[in-house]
Amino acid sequence: MGRFKQQCIQEQYDFFDDCVDLMKESETIHEFYAKFAAAEKDGDLVRPEHMSMTEFEEMAAEAWHEVWADYLTPLS
Repeated sequence: MGRFKQQCIQEQYDFFDDCVDLMKESETIHEFYAKFAAAEKDGDLVRPEHMSMTEFEEMAAEAWHEVWADYLTPLS
């Protein structure tokens, strides 16, 4: 794997580690998005340049589910 690709992947892992911390502090995904927007505006959290907003939203929804899956009630 090329060095640039490895760097991109590492940036993505580091970014989502920070996002997961925000998710754990949030009761809803909408609250997470609000906290993320505030952190991004303040410069505390920066989405990697190679990641589109659509890709971020898809990955955030997946990560949200992974974080809270044990606490969600089944819809049956």
